[in-house]
Amino acid sequence: MHINESPDPRSSMWAWMAHHLRFQRMQHGMSGHALAELLNCARSSISRLENCEAKLTDAQAAVLDERWNTGGTFAIMLWYARLGHDPNWLCDVKSHVSSECMIGGRWKVGMHSRLVPEPVPAVTCVLAS
Repeated sequence: MHINESPDPRSSMWAWMAHHLRFQRMQHGMSGHALAELLNCARSSISRLENCEAKLTDAQAAVLDERWNTGGTFAIMLWYARLGHDPNWLCDVKSHVSSECMIGGRWKVGMHSRLVPEPVPAVTCVLAS
C-alpha cells in the first residue's frame, strides 16, 4: 500500500496538525484502522486528516490528547489553526474587491509592507457579490 507523504508542516497550522497526527500515530505504533476505531470514524477519514484534506474536530482532538497524554497539544493546535493566517489571503481579498478599487488591476505595497490599493480619487469601492 502506498503511503502519501505528509504535508509540509511549515505551510500552515492545519498542515502541521496533519503532519503531527501521522507522526504521533506512528510513534504510538497504531495503524490507520486502529486510529479510526479510536476516533470512531472511517479509515479513509484518517487518511484525509493526515493529508490535510479534512480537519480534526474538538472531540477528536480531546480523544487524542487523552489517549496519547499530550498535555492538550491537539486541542491547542486546533485552536491556533482556527485563528490562523491564511497564506492565500491576498487572493481572497482580490476576489472580494471590484476592479474599480484598483488602477489597471495593480496593487502596491506601502510602508511597513502593508498591501494597499493605489489611490483612486473620488471612486467608491464596490464589493463583489
